Amino acid sequence: MQKLGIIGGIGPEATMNYYSAIIKRYQERIGTDKELPRITIESINMYHMFRLLDAQQYDKVAGYVGAAANNLLKAGCDFGLMCGNTPHLLFDQIQARTDLPLLSIVETAVAAAQQLHLQRLALLDTKFTMQSDFFIKPF
Repeated sequence: MQKLGIIGGIGPEATMNYYSAIIKRYQERIGTDKELPRITIESINMYHMFRLLDAQQYDKVAGYVGAAANNLLKAGCDFGLMCGNTPHLLFDQIQARTDLPLLSIVETAVAAAQQLHLQRLALLDTKFTMQSDFFIKPF
């Protein structure tokens, strides 16, 4: 069984929601609530990330989140995800700093919207996400 790495703390509530939802979907998929997926969570300080973003220190943000991904790789994770839209501003830069394959929330959202034939979507997020077009371009 592959091991999932979660970069959490972006915010803590989202991390808990992701964790619970992943477990629920896993158990539905395998048909029992008597098994759990292999998951490791690396929690970062979202406020530190926000301060770096406010200061437009994007390379430091990519390094900070990339280091979290590398910690997950060292913990034996096979792939990872970031619990939050905001770090996806720098998805390519973060992915370039780690050998851990990361799932893109943007690519996943686009695929889900296409599968459901959705034409209009709403997005509520941090000012960093809302001031950027990284989530709009793929649609």
